[in-house]
Amino acid sequence: MPKAIIYLIISPVKSADKKQVFDHSLAIPSDIREIEKVQDFARNVLATSSYPSDIQHDIILALQEGVNNAIKHGNGNALDQEVCIKMTLYDSHLELSIRDKGLGFDRDGLKDPTQPDARMRCNGRGLLFIENYMDEICFIRNEEYHELKMIRYR
Repeated sequence: MPKAIIYLIISPVKSADKKQVFDHSLAIPSDIREIEKVQDFARNVLATSSYPSDIQHDIILALQEGVNNAIKHGNGNALDQEVCIKMTLYDSHLELSIRDKGLGFDRDGLKDPTQPDARMRCNGRGLLFIENYMDEICFIRNEEYHELKMIRYR
């Protein structure tokens, strides 16, 4: 049985440069049916931000693609594994973090989905969306988890 959804909003704290920061966290089982909860979570967080609606849509799409990848590729759709999402709003930017239990992947080893022989494939475009909608991305590999961090500046 999938775990109940965990949704935490942590009170504002001060960043190193004394600006207000809001952390929002969500943990879901590795079940693609949970993606609607992720979208609702992101909409609620972004509703408190000053991002225009078209940028909010881009952020939600990038988050959705990252979570889809974490569920499918990172945790292998294992319902007993969680995907942990964190959204941190700073005065200057939004930082998103997606963690799974996967081993990560070699970004350079992925086929370019814009190449003619790859255009008709059913998958492989998620990372392309993420790279186009976010300002910065990085991948963190740890013995215990794989993490995708994404930043979108205001």
